[in-house]
Amino acid sequence: MENKTTLAVKDTAKHTNPIKGFFSALNAKRKKIALSISTMMTMAMMSAVTAFADGDAPAVDGEAAFNNVIGFFATWIGRIGLVVAFVGGIMFALAIKNDDAEAKTRGLMTLASGFVVFALTLSLDLFGITAGTV
Repeated sequence: MENKTTLAVKDTAKHTNPIKGFFSALNAKRKKIALSISTMMTMAMMSAVTAFADGDAPAVDGEAAFNNVIGFFATWIGRIGLVVAFVGGIMFALAIKNDDAEAKTRGLMTLASGFVVFALTLSLDLFGITAGTV
């Protein structure tokens, strides 16, 4: 015959130990506090930025700087649009040679999309942006 009462007493003692529950709760609080403090320190270090102004440098207008950046990107995006249009033209020419209707459509769509991208970069004044010289 087995001694089932001893096993039952051991199982209940394991779950009802108040000291172990106290240290478990204390450990959980300690982990939560450590996480909060480390998060606050990380955010404080990330947001602390020191900036020194140069007294001899001319003042930079924010809008002019923005327009220069937009002008730079518009120039390169326009060039990429022309490359896409060139590839579309080659696709269309090869489709004419092979007499493939679907390839002709893809070539013309690529050609047109390249020219649309190029035209949008030239029309920044429509959006209220004046392209700076780069």
